Amino acid sequence: MRLFLASLLFACLGAPLSSAQTFVERLAPDDLRVVSYNVLWDTIFPSENAFQAAKFERVVHALDADIWAIQEIDYDTHVSVVLNLMDSIAPIPGGWHGHKEGDSVILSKFPLSMLANDTIPEGDKGVAMALIDLPDDRFSTDLYMMNNHYKCCGGNDHRRQEQSDALVNWMRDIREPGGFITLPAGTAMMVIGDLNLVDGFQPVQTLIDGNIIDNASFGPDSPPDWDASDATDEHPLHNVVGPADWTWYTPGQYDPGRLDFVITTDSVLQSVHRYALNTTTMSAGDLAATGLQATDVTVDFIGQAFDHIPLVIDYREADPWTQLGGALAGATGEPALQGGGLLLANTALQLELSNARPSSSATLVLGMSALNAPLKGGLLVPSPDVVRFNFNTNAAGELDLASTWPEGIPGGLSIWSQWWISDPAGPSGFAASNAVKASAP
Repeated sequence: MRLFLASLLFACLGAPLSSAQTFVERLAPDDLRVVSYNVLWDTIFPSENAFQAAKFERVVHALDADIWAIQEIDYDTHVSVVLNLMDSIAPIPGGWHGHKEGDSVILSKFPLSMLANDTIPEGDKGVAMALIDLPDDRFSTDLYMMNNHYKCCGGNDHRRQEQSDALVNWMRDIREPGGFITLPAGTAMMVIGDLNLVDGFQPVQTLIDGNIIDNASFGPDSPPDWDASDATDEHPLHNVVGPADWTWYTPGQYDPGRLDFVITTDSVLQSVHRYALNTTTMSAGDLAATGLQATDVTVDFIGQAFDHIPLVIDYREADPWTQLGGALAGATGEPALQGGGLLLANTALQLELSNARPSSSATLVLGMSALNAPLKGGLLVPSPDVVRFNFNTNAAGELDLASTWPEGIPGGLSIWSQWWISDPAGPSGFAASNAVKASAP
C-alpha cells in the first residue's frame, strides 16, 4: 500500500514573526482579516446616531479589516449607502465592494462575484452570499462567504435549524459538479454572522459536521469541508485570551450569550489570530496605541450596556508542506526544494528544485515515512519507497515537476520528497536538496 500510494503520487507527477504592537493588529501584514459585526440597526450612520457612528469609525480604523460581514443594516437601506460610508471612513483605491440581502451586508476590499440572496432550496431567511476574489499573489483560492442573520429569540430553534440545513446542502452543491452552483475545488467557504443561538447548539453543530436534521427537504448529511471533514468553529475569546466568549449582552433579564459565529472550511484557510473585541477591558496602553476608546463596543456612555461586539479572525492559506532540512551542498551551495499545492483532489501540484548544479542528472526519492539515514556524506530523509532516475536540471540549475494531486489519497497521509543531484563538488560526488513533507488534509 505504501509503495502504491507513493507511486501514484509520482505518476501524477515558516510563518512570519509577529510585528503586532497590540493584540488588535495582525500578526503579519499579508494575513486576511475578516470581521463579523451586528451593528444595531443603522446606528453606524452619523445621520442616525452620531455618537455610535463615531465609535464605529474608530473600530473600522483600528481593525483595518479586508472583509466585513455586517448585520442589522435596515432592510430599506440600500447597499450603496453602506459603501458610501465605508468609502468615507476608510477610502481605498477603486472603492469598497458590497452585496446586501435583508439586513446582512458583505463589504470587501476585493471584487465580488456570484452574488446570491438565498440557497436552493431556500432556508428560513435570505443570505448575503458572494465569491470574494482574494489577491492571487497571496492566495491560490478565493473565499465564498455566506453572511447570515438567523431568526432571533427563544422558541425558534426549528427556524434556525432549517437555515443551517439549507446552508449545508448549499455547500454540498458547491463541492459537486452540476446543480445550482459549482466552484473550483478548494474554494474556501465561510458561514458567518449573528446566528442568534439562544436555545440549543444543534443549528451550529450542523454547520460544523454537516448533520442535516431535515434530510427529506435538504438531502443527506454532508461534512462541509472539501476533504470531507468538519468545518471549524473559530470561537474567538475576548481580546484573544478570554476567558469570556460571549458576543452579546444587554443588561436585564438575559445572561450574556454567544450569538455570533464564524464557521470556516479549514482545509483551505486556517485562522492564525482571533478575538472578540471588548474595548471595556483593554489596557490604557492598548487603547491609546489603537486609537480606540473604552466604550467603543458599547451602546452607552459609561461602558456597561452592550449589544453585539465584533468578531475578528485573521487567516492564512493552509500550508500542507513542511520544510525538513537535510540539504547537502554542492558546486552552487545547497539545492533547494519547494513544494506547492493544496493537496486536494484534482488541484495543481508542484515540486520545484532550484540552486542545483546546472545540466546535471538528478534522482527523486519519495517515501511514505522519514528514514533520516546517512548517505554519500549527507542525509537521506525519505524512506526510499519510490526512486526515479533520469531527470536533468536545466542550465539554471532548476527542475520543475507539475501535475495534479490524484483522487483517492486518504486524508492525513504524508509523503516525503528529496532530490539527489550528481555533483563532483559534493562529498561523494553528490549534492542533495532539503526534504519536504506533503500532508494531505
